[in-house]
Amino acid sequence: MIKKGIASLCLCVLCIVGCDGNESSKLTLSETDCENNWAICMVFSEREIQIKKSDPVKIAVLDSGIKQDTPEIKKAVKKRYNAIEQKPVTKPVFPHGTMIASIITNTKIKNTKIGINGNVELYDVQVLDERGHGKPADTVEGIQWSIEQGVDIINLSLGFSKDDPRLKDAIEEAHSKGIIIVASTGNTLGMSTDYPAKYENVLSISAIDKRKKIFAYAGKGKVDLVAPGVDVPVINAEGSIERQSGTSFATAYVTGVISLLIQNGLKNKNEIILRAEKLGKESTYGKGLLRYKIGGD
Repeated sequence: MIKKGIASLCLCVLCIVGCDGNESSKLTLSETDCENNWAICMVFSEREIQIKKSDPVKIAVLDSGIKQDTPEIKKAVKKRYNAIEQKPVTKPVFPHGTMIASIITNTKIKNTKIGINGNVELYDVQVLDERGHGKPADTVEGIQWSIEQGVDIINLSLGFSKDDPRLKDAIEEAHSKGIIIVASTGNTLGMSTDYPAKYENVLSISAIDKRKKIFAYAGKGKVDLVAPGVDVPVINAEGSIERQSGTSFATAYVTGVISLLIQNGLKNKNEIILRAEKLGKESTYGKGLLRYKIGGD
């Protein structure tokens, strides 16, 4: 799902049990899980995954708003903020934000696991309007609000073709607070990476398919990591499954995996990058595919 606008959307997991009293929980992925969602099995190094006990990871999703009709998503959303109107109520008319949230948090429909981590708190920050369009000023407002909330990660599955000094300053401020910023390279037909992914202190994410080949529309240039983002299942605004492609969705997968790594005590951006599986040319694949694995390289 590729949209044109002032802000370009990079549209195009594993169902973790929340940690509630045990030192760790275990997730076992079955063959059916992998058949119904190839992406979820690509981002995990093993079929049995240990998840350490921790406080919820706080993730700001700067997007079009998150619809809360799905129980797992409703449970995960901690707070909402409409940066466009500067009000505590979002208007998730455009479905993109809901789809992104469905990958990050603990979602499942019937036999299909969609989402990654049930031990997260989502901060629903609307910076895109009902058509999926956005302005740098609203994204800046959303970043500043997220900083005030003390989030651990900011997910930006959107991009702008031009640099904006205010946006760069907001990113630098978030980075200085220890927040990990994850943004999509953009669906730019192989052209340059969008902003803010192009900034030094942002993890820029591109998309690959089930064969680990780069998404045809993915931006190139400044790429740090890749993740599944071609024909991946998401939950739409109607609460049902649909397939989407784009660097937006790859960004959500990386955010989800990083949230699990944070639960295991890893919050250094450079160390996270070093865990990637090298796939190809750095301007296309960055350091490679980020997968969840405790310990090791």
